[in-house]
Amino acid sequence: MSRLMADGPRGDLAEFIVNIALGMDMTIPKKGWGECDIIYKYEGQPIRVEVKCSTYLQAWDRKTLSTPIFSIAKTLNCDIADDDKGFHYFGRDGTPPQRRSDIYVFCLFAERKRSKANPLNLDQWEFYIKKTSEIDRLLGDQRRISIDGLNSIEAEKCRFDGIRPTVDRLSAEIIFSQR
Repeated sequence: MSRLMADGPRGDLAEFIVNIALGMDMTIPKKGWGECDIIYKYEGQPIRVEVKCSTYLQAWDRKTLSTPIFSIAKTLNCDIADDDKGFHYFGRDGTPPQRRSDIYVFCLFAERKRSKANPLNLDQWEFYIKKTSEIDRLLGDQRRISIDGLNSIEAEKCRFDGIRPTVDRLSAEIIFSQR
């Protein structure tokens, strides 16, 4: 994984970081085309977590820093089959587009100096966490959000060690609101 500055590998790393922060069992492979990135169990209840990643730096040299942007677009549900041959995509189920998670974790690789950039250094990351219901309420059909946007909707900013306590607190709120 020498290409951790590239979008795809960096996104995979962000999901790995969030999985580790949540204490997930990393021996179970992720399902392709799933409705969300992580199914987190809080007090036995499944909480669907969507992980998004962005950065100021790109894998290629640029004269200026990138503006970090995260996708929050509503998506169509995929029909997948899970059998002894693996996961198979076979179409859409016809439901309208929606955000298919309970919580978003936005992962920003925040280092701005290429000479110091190391995506494996957790001190170079920032995390912003928000309940999906609040994103839906505040942003409706908006498809993308910036750091300023995350701040304006009061997404909770934390470091690596704050991910699990924040997700746990929001999960408790979600479960309580469903009772």
